Amino acid sequence: MPRLPADSCALPFPPWLRRLAALPALLLTGACSVFGGTAAEEPPYALLRADPPVEIRSYGAVTVARTVAGGDYDAAVRTGFGRLFDYISGANSGAAEIAMTAPVLTAPAEGAEGTEIAMTAPVLVDRGAEGWAIAFVLPEGTTPETAPRPSDPAVRLGEIPARRVAALRFSGFFTDDAIAEARGRLTAWLEAEGLAHEGDWQAAGYNPPWTLPFLRRNEVLVTLAP
Repeated sequence: MPRLPADSCALPFPPWLRRLAALPALLLTGACSVFGGTAAEEPPYALLRADPPVEIRSYGAVTVARTVAGGDYDAAVRTGFGRLFDYISGANSGAAEIAMTAPVLTAPAEGAEGTEIAMTAPVLVDRGAEGWAIAFVLPEGTTPETAPRPSDPAVRLGEIPARRVAALRFSGFFTDDAIAEARGRLTAWLEAEGLAHEGDWQAAGYNPPWTLPFLRRNEVLVTLAP
C-alpha cells in the first residue's frame, strides 16, 4: 500500500494533514478493494478445516504494532487507526516506511500499560478497563526487535504467538453490533462441534473503509484450546 515519503515526517504538517495527503494514493491502489479485493499482505496460515463461514486455521507467530484508545468503539478505532497509520508512514526511528498489511485487529484492552496484544485478550464485545486495543499486523519476517521503534509512545510493538484459531467470516460494516452477532454465531458453532476455546475473542477487518459493505471481509477469531 502506498505511503508518504520517508522524509515527510520532518515537514511541519499535523498528523491529520499527512493522512489526508496520502488518501489519493490509497484510493488509486485500493480501487480494487471497492469491489471486495484486498490490496495488502496477510499473515500466512494453514487451513485445517472449512465449514463456511467457519474455518479452523493454524497461524505462526506474527508481530504487531498496537495502541489503546478510549471512548466508544467507533471513536476508538478511528483514533487507533490514525496512530498506527502514522507509525507505518514514517513516525518511527529512521522515518522508515512499513508496508500495510491486513487485517486490522481490535479487542478490548485491560491490564498493565504496554502489554503485548495477544490472543489472550478479554471478550471483544465487552469494553476493557483501558478502552479498545487496535493493532496492525506487520509484514512477514518482522520481529519486535527488528521493527522500527514508534515515535509515539502510545504505539507499542508486540508479538502474537503461534496459535490455532476458529474464524467466522461476515460482510457488512465493521461495527460493535455486527461483531457481537458474529461472535454469537461462532460460539454456537463451536458448542455444536464440541470444540473448547480460550475465550480470547478478537475482530479482524481486511478492507479499506470505502469497500462496498456487502463485499467486505470481516472476521471474528478465537484461539482453540489445546
